[in-house]
Amino acid sequence: MALKIGTRIWIPCDVKPGPFSNERFVKVCVNGGSPWFGFVPDFHLREPILEGRTLLPALVVSITGDKFTARIPGEALTQTLFEGAVARVQPVDSLQA
Repeated sequence: MALKIGTRIWIPCDVKPGPFSNERFVKVCVNGGSPWFGFVPDFHLREPILEGRTLLPALVVSITGDKFTARIPGEALTQTLFEGAVARVQPVDSLQA
């Protein structure tokens, strides 16, 4: 699958309890890039766990060479967009049109 703008992908993340029972504190850090920190509703997680490691969907908004930028659902505490490597992308099959 060729990655393109508008593709939904899975991104690995670390999850901890959030301030509300249906919200999680999430850290996304892939390929040594700048981490993304934020609060995400638990229904966005591939497995709605309370703590541990799972996957989070993201929407690709730009592609430059071998890097992509994606929007992650939730409230960001750092930058609003996440950057990662195109080669490490896993598509969200159930969300593809």
